Amino acid sequence: MSTRPRTHRRSAAWVPDQHGAWFMVTVPPLTGLALRPTWTALLVTATWLAGYFAFFAVSVWLRSRRQLRHRPPVIAYSALTTACGLCALLADVSLLKWVPLIAPLAAIAIWETYRRRPRSLVSGVSTVLAASLMVPVVAGASARAWAIGLIYAGFFVGTVPYVKTLIRERGSTAWLAGSVAYHLALACIAVAAFVRVGAPLIKVGVPAVAALLLIRSFTMPISGAARGRPWTPKQVGLLDAVLTVAVVVAAW
Repeated sequence: MSTRPRTHRRSAAWVPDQHGAWFMVTVPPLTGLALRPTWTALLVTATWLAGYFAFFAVSVWLRSRRQLRHRPPVIAYSALTTACGLCALLADVSLLKWVPLIAPLAAIAIWETYRRRPRSLVSGVSTVLAASLMVPVVAGASARAWAIGLIYAGFFVGTVPYVKTLIRERGSTAWLAGSVAYHLALACIAVAAFVRVGAPLIKVGVPAVAALLLIRSFTMPISGAARGRPWTPKQVGLLDAVLTVAVVVAAW
């Protein structure tokens, strides 16, 4: 009989491993914080970030069929989210008005995780919309905050089908067509918004970046197939990092 002591692996739920989601999670609240650098905005940002860690921990816990070793990060991050959220509400109780908008989106993402579909299209889109809402939530519901939030939403929603065409749905004509169609519609909306609204809310950089995103939506999948080997997640992520910066600059 072996006398080797049993070792307990550290739960993977402590640190989110979805590196592509970091821009989506952090850029909108940090933008809101830059627009309104107050203690309340900082508390709301902390609540959102802690909530993301809690969401990821719950996802890992559910996918593992509720293994006990994944429970500590769920408890820790949930408690931290609750504490930050209560402090934010004590600072500004009017933040409750955002709950009817964010709660359904969070519920969809949690439900998809419970159904073991954490990377589904509906899960990705609901998470992106909740993240983009953090611009007006953190900065206040000004016209500028809403405009930036909508620009971010347009960009990050598009990354969901786009990334699928390069990784999980690589080679799928339907996904490629859907991704290109979305980005074409996004470019048209960006041009129309610039013509109709104009500066200072919609600057010329917005339709310009939308055009780049449209080009990216078909050149990356096609070039990946043409060269005989797919683009790696790291390569895809590096390009998206550059484009995220471009989107932020254009939105401002």
